[in-house]
Amino acid sequence: MTPAQAISALDRQLSRHGEDVKLRAQDAADDGTQDLTRRAFVREYRPDELSGGIEQGDREVILSPTGLAADPLRLGGLWIGDRYHTIEVATPVRMAGAVVRWNLWAKG
Repeated sequence: MTPAQAISALDRQLSRHGEDVKLRAQDAADDGTQDLTRRAFVREYRPDELSGGIEQGDREVILSPTGLAADPLRLGGLWIGDRYHTIEVATPVRMAGAVVRWNLWAKG
């Protein structure tokens, strides 16, 4: 599987099974006019994962690199439903040197 194929497969899965989140840049207006809507897979952390600063209410968010111009950590935060979360950690998953997925730790 090539990186392009992996990204395409992730995009299909997010389209079918993901949910819309709104990404907000650190310097964006608070009125939401600059928010970017993207599909993501969102899950709550399991009780056995609540350590090292991860708390109940935090989320793991998986994003495709498709349409992301920058490192998601520079975004500042995202809206999941009607709740704002800050991005604590943005971890790229690479294949053959290309980012094929972003795993985010979203606090809030």
